[in-house]
Amino acid sequence: MRGASSGTVVGRAVVAGGDASTLERLAEAGDSQPGLRRLVPFWVALYEVQFATREELAAVHGACAWTLRRDRLLAGQAQLSLADLPLAADALAAWAREMGEVWRRYDPGSSLPTDEDWLARARQAFLDSTLAPGQRRECTLADMLAGLSIVPYVEWAAAGVAPTLQGEMEAWGRGSCPVCGGLPDLAILAGDPAARSLVCSRCTTLWPYTRVGCPFCRSGDGQVYYADGDGGHRLYVCLHCRRYVKAVVVPAGATVDPWAERLLTLGMDLAALEAGYGPG
Repeated sequence: MRGASSGTVVGRAVVAGGDASTLERLAEAGDSQPGLRRLVPFWVALYEVQFATREELAAVHGACAWTLRRDRLLAGQAQLSLADLPLAADALAAWAREMGEVWRRYDPGSSLPTDEDWLARARQAFLDSTLAPGQRRECTLADMLAGLSIVPYVEWAAAGVAPTLQGEMEAWGRGSCPVCGGLPDLAILAGDPAARSLVCSRCTTLWPYTRVGCPFCRSGDGQVYYADGDGGHRLYVCLHCRRYVKAVVVPAGATVDPWAERLLTLGMDLAALEAGYGPG
């Protein structure tokens, strides 16, 4: 398997992952960190479905060919629209069932949705960026599965779309993804002086964003952060809109894996939620 953003240069860091290396790193963390021991196997199983699905899309449809839509960029609209994704009812239903089985394996008491229109749900998940994983405090299992099922599609598309935006993203300046319109769930601080890039919660595209300020309400003075013990991770919270985003501090020339970092920083999510802050 091959990461959708493997080899992407961000500041002076290299972004890689979204493949077997991500699964291996998470499995090691699950074995060594007691707090992750129960959650990691569940998410690894979901990632396995998503990564395999993305590879299947690439095998069926080839690479996503893309020409920059400058009119959308200048209008503040994401490059991708719903019509650009090769959504298929049968395939979506099969992938949703597969992820549902993973869910039931790790949560035997869960009630899997039946007779759902997964194509309609996937379309809604694309149009509503708050249905992406981790973007709502509460979500039905059907909505969660629909949000997860759209991820391989937008990751597949982003691999073709994101390169056309190189040299253009500095003008974007928005807190939503320029590729698919998703909300960030992670930030990366890289370089010296450190520059900040945001990471899309569904297509994992990275784009530059101002070093100071909340990406959600765009307040310039309401965001504060708390660092972990070794300074490698930070939790940014906004005192105005009460939302948060996690950040990874990456040494120059180092490699960062956003897929793994999402799960390795779950403790920060719990701390933010307990303090009354919500996801994007």
